[in-house]
Amino acid sequence: MRASIDIDLDAPGRQSGRVSLPALLANGEERLITTPIYCLAQGEGPTLVLTAGVHGDEYEGQIALSELARSLDIGSLRGRVIILPRVNGPACEAGVRSTPIDGLNLNRAFPGRADGSFTSRLAFFVESELYGRADYAADFHCGGAILHFLPSTLFVVTGEVEEDRCRLDLARAFGARHCMLFGAKTMGVEVGIDAAMLRRKVIGISGEYGGSAEVTPVALDLCRTGLTRLLDHLGITPSASPFKVVEPELIDVRLDDCYVIAQTEGLFEPLALLGTRIEAGAPVGRLHRPDRPGDDPVLLHSRSGGVVMACRSLARSAAGDWLYIIGRPVAGL
Repeated sequence: MRASIDIDLDAPGRQSGRVSLPALLANGEERLITTPIYCLAQGEGPTLVLTAGVHGDEYEGQIALSELARSLDIGSLRGRVIILPRVNGPACEAGVRSTPIDGLNLNRAFPGRADGSFTSRLAFFVESELYGRADYAADFHCGGAILHFLPSTLFVVTGEVEEDRCRLDLARAFGARHCMLFGAKTMGVEVGIDAAMLRRKVIGISGEYGGSAEVTPVALDLCRTGLTRLLDHLGITPSASPFKVVEPELIDVRLDDCYVIAQTEGLFEPLALLGTRIEAGAPVGRLHRPDRPGDDPVLLHSRSGGVVMACRSLARSAAGDWLYIIGRPVAGL
């Protein structure tokens, strides 16, 4: 029941193939689920693993990585690039966040198990087979149907000074204007694929590039140019004219009070726009209850001051839903 690959990830040259993973469907039918994988290797150099489509309703990364897999010139390559444009094939096929087969969120399934459910085995494959070969990694996300992010890179700050500095160097090379700093857990939940990178000693970053289950020109262009800049920075496809490093504004989102959470159900009305700077305690939204027209809306306030990094895309909200992420600008790691 383990994943299989029909190409040799350790061989030189340009290869395209499929990752295959058996799945037991709800009706008892066993089906072989496949998703495309690309491996381009030439000469001496580092190995970079690029992934998108961990969540099926996040599209910019899927487009940018598919384009890169088609266009990357192997003749100029110095190292190896492994590309998985739609990691979670069933979720991407359905355009949903979690895997339809077992209902699990792949980004919460790491490190996975070789004998687990479909999503667990998929996580196990990514961590063991891909990150087991990687020196560097970049994973592409956005807010999906639920959230919309100010386009930014992100990484987990571990306290290992040299490794954290290398991750920041990747973010600087990528070129986004903002970089969010995460802890090992966000609101008590482990940041799954980034934790997989850490366990495998891979220097990696992720990113949140837009959202609302749409593709925007600004976010997609950042993904495209960021990939080119990243490959140049790592020396895998060096440019004749090195790109100028962008110093991103560092945005700390490690504390729970960066998150505005709905305390009741209702229809969410945002009052604060992405990228704006607000003070702690500022009004940021309202929750309306049209089923109780006599009730005033619940006024929502920020718990911390900072930059609005993400806003809920959906009006209909339930208790516990994330409505805003408001991060604190910081001078360093």
